[in-house]
Amino acid sequence: MIGIPAILALIYAGNYWFTTFIAVAVLLCTHEFLKLFKFPSKSLAAIIVILNISVTYLVYLMNLEWLIIPFLGGWTIIALWLMILYPTDVFDKAFIALSSMIYPGLALSSMILVREFPLRIGENYFLGAQILYLTMAMIWICDTLAYFFGSALGTVKFSPKVSPNKTWEGAIAGFLGSVVVALIANRYNLISLFNALDYLMLAVIAGVLGQVGDLVESAVKRYAGVKDTSRLLLDHGGALDRLDSLAFTVPVIYIYLIMRFA
Repeated sequence: MIGIPAILALIYAGNYWFTTFIAVAVLLCTHEFLKLFKFPSKSLAAIIVILNISVTYLVYLMNLEWLIIPFLGGWTIIALWLMILYPTDVFDKAFIALSSMIYPGLALSSMILVREFPLRIGENYFLGAQILYLTMAMIWICDTLAYFFGSALGTVKFSPKVSPNKTWEGAIAGFLGSVVVALIANRYNLISLFNALDYLMLAVIAGVLGQVGDLVESAVKRYAGVKDTSRLLLDHGGALDRLDSLAFTVPVIYIYLIMRFA
């Protein structure tokens, strides 16, 4: 009742308001991610969090191409630091550090790129908010239908070792739910820039990668031996629990937008 209207309002506002919200989300998700893997150094974890937040603002202030320099530079420094100060048997922590920059850091920052995309092609600024609204609607409908149909009719396990409750029946129902949202959006031409194929592509990306993101996060939690990434949102889990699907979906949507319209 509180969170969803606030997020929708921040997406509508865009600019620094939305960027700051994403920066806070990146902070929380990076902290949860590193904590899940029991990252060995609190000081280095703090540096990674600060670096990810900085990248979030760089995404907003600069072109995506400029992001490569601080991203690779930061990763190189962390990798060298680990190689020099840690024995080789814990060098896998370097991979965890890199992963936290890509997911959730860079992945969630792509939401800013989608929100700001209309400025890149000279379209109405609200268009970016519309694309994010539609993406979130597809993911929410997908998750809801996957849960209810999977619980009621599911018999064939989707990935029993990672997430025993997920079924193919639920996954298919969720995907079809995303397609129905696309059909409705196309019927009422909710996004003036899109044609029927664009709506369908958005549904395929959200309906497939949204569920993949949820499955990957389930695998991470199973590896860490926890039910939720944190208790930040009480029974709803942590920030990473709420944003995992978006972290996998939105980067691909941005790539599609660039290939299609830029």
